[in-house]
Amino acid sequence: MSKIVYNSHATYNREASELMHAGAPIDLSFKQARNVKDLLDQNEQELRISRTGRLPGKGLHNRYLTSSIWLSNNCFKSVCCLHELANRYLENPRELRWLDLSYNRIEDIDDDLLKIQSLSILYLHGNRVENMKSIVKLRQLKSLRTLTLHGNPIERKPDYRQYIVAILPQIQNLDFSPVIDYERRRALPPGFYKMVHVE
Repeated sequence: MSKIVYNSHATYNREASELMHAGAPIDLSFKQARNVKDLLDQNEQELRISRTGRLPGKGLHNRYLTSSIWLSNNCFKSVCCLHELANRYLENPRELRWLDLSYNRIEDIDDDLLKIQSLSILYLHGNRVENMKSIVKLRQLKSLRTLTLHGNPIERKPDYRQYIVAILPQIQNLDFSPVIDYERRRALPPGFYKMVHVE
């Protein structure tokens, strides 16, 4: 795919930003990768054409103009080196907003994930997360608005949704269902502070 050429740096910044937020994702799903490092050297032919039917365009640094990475249906137990992956593929890694980690084997939230402060959509459904203390870490992602956790062992805990909404007041959608005002006003579930250690 050819690079996009701009007449001025200002024009590039404006149009590249628009393309990043509207562009097709980098789709590294179904690669049978055991860890993120396995995906650092994919060439353009090995990248999946996503469900949008296209690859995103490229910018001045020959990296992709997108704010989305899909990593679903691999075999990750952690997302160590996620920052390296974003730097490898994205024209502006700081603009990563949508990350799909669904259907992996993730048990906990890695520090690498918490470095992506621009993240607003995070899919974690179909993994192996079972500890509420793992979810507390996501409080550090102040821009997070959409989160999926269904299909994890944590979903079987009593008052699961009530806990998540209380732990993460910034989210607006949980498991593809909007968080409504009534849920935010509900009393905290029994033993909340003991379980999650939230101050």
